[in-house]
This record gives sequence, C-alpha cells and structure tokens, in this order.
Amino acid sequence: MQAEQLIEKKLIACAQFTNIESMYRWQNQVQQSQEVLLQAKTIQSLWQDILSAIKSTHPYEVPEIIATPVIEIDQAYLSWMLGELGISGQQIHA
Repeated sequence: MQAEQLIEKKLIACAQFTNIESMYRWQNQVQQSQEVLLQAKTIQSLWQDILSAIKSTHPYEVPEIIATPVIEIDQAYLSWMLGELGISGQQIHA
C-alpha cells in the first residue's frame, strides 16, 4: 500500500522516504537490491490495520515492517499527529 493511501485512510499522519541499498539472504542466496525505506508516524493502536494494509499490496513475500517506540515527543507535534489521525488525546490514553 502506498503511503498516500495510508494517510488518506488516517492510518498514518506523515511518511518519509529514503532510497537505500539492501543486502540480505533470501532463498539461500545473497541478494542486493535498491529499495525505499518508508518511515511513518502513527500510534500503536493502528498497528494491526497498518500491517494488514501494507501486506495486502506489498510486492515482497516478507516485507520488513517494524515498529519503533517513541520515548519522547513534542506535544505540539503529537497534537498535530493525533488530529491527522482523527484521534483525540483522551482516546490515546484510554
């Protein structure tokens, strides 16, 4: 699933892209490929929906989908992000 679709569905608030070169073992052979790393800003309660959405359209059999916990976040950014996700601050702490 493309980042724009995740944003439109209010599953993520923001996406950043970085072109990368990856090397890994797949089916007993070392592979090297050009990929795009997508970093998406969201909240934990949307994880399963995001996971399902990405897996349903991703071309890889086993895409790398990783959640990284946020230790600290600027309150103004958090408010903006929650607004983009259609979530109030009360819902996130419930």
